[in-house]
Amino acid sequence: MSTQTLNTTQTAPAQGATTGNWSFLGLLRSEWIKFWSLRSTIWLLACTAVAAVGVGALTAWVRHTIFETMIDQASKMGAKPSAQELQSSIGQGSGIDLYNLPNAGLQIAVLVLGSLAVLFLSSEFATGMIRSTMSATPQRLPVFAAKAIILAVVGYVLATVTAVITFLISMAIFSDMPVFNLGWDTEGVLQGVFTGGLYVAAVAIIGLSLAALLKSSAGGVTVLVALLFVLDFAGSFMQLIPGEFWKYVPQYLPSQAGGRFLAIGHVDGILDPGIAGLVLLGWVLLLAIPALIVLKKRDV
Repeated sequence: MSTQTLNTTQTAPAQGATTGNWSFLGLLRSEWIKFWSLRSTIWLLACTAVAAVGVGALTAWVRHTIFETMIDQASKMGAKPSAQELQSSIGQGSGIDLYNLPNAGLQIAVLVLGSLAVLFLSSEFATGMIRSTMSATPQRLPVFAAKAIILAVVGYVLATVTAVITFLISMAIFSDMPVFNLGWDTEGVLQGVFTGGLYVAAVAIIGLSLAALLKSSAGGVTVLVALLFVLDFAGSFMQLIPGEFWKYVPQYLPSQAGGRFLAIGHVDGILDPGIAGLVLLGWVLLLAIPALIVLKKRDV
């Protein structure tokens, strides 16, 4: 009996130790299965795509109506304004540009993917599954990396596909306005299509970082919404504070930096797109680095 007991206790750790030797590809496959295991995830992403395209199409129709009114008023005065004159009359940086039509509904994807990223990790803390996950991968950080890669890829693909569909609809809406000649060769369109997904991916990683820091679904989503929307709303009031410094603070907030990252050209007093992209990356690192430290050291 004593010999059998000794053999059992010696073999048990050896069997359990193999669970910690997963390759990163195996871990990535495991997290991919987790992500798609709930049918609600598929429905949520599908509804998000439909909503983003719908908002984008509505935005295109509103802008079409605005320019149509301007053309009608100009024609009554015997003028035939060019596309450049029509857009310059509205004002640079007004948001009524046509190159950003592909990303007109992007904020919906940003909110949904960011919240889904929070739930992707916080739900494991809530159910206790995180213990099994970390037991299989004692280093812990590869788990975060695998989840981040999956969220970034899904977010980028979703944003890119919706951007393409939105712009196809926008071209159909503006087809009766040859003055604009809206197409894929329009300056800034392709840039917007391929950079919109980067913004969504960045927000997804921010959401994942908040989940690692707070271990709470409600807390993570609340802080995410505060960062992206409430803080942006508060930033508009900062410009009312006396002093030049406060006028420039809001553009360093996550949502405004992300929006400017998708823009083109130089506007006086506003961050250039490249600098805005670095600011957005700074927000990602500001939350991801502490999240990795906490995830590595804190008991799950």
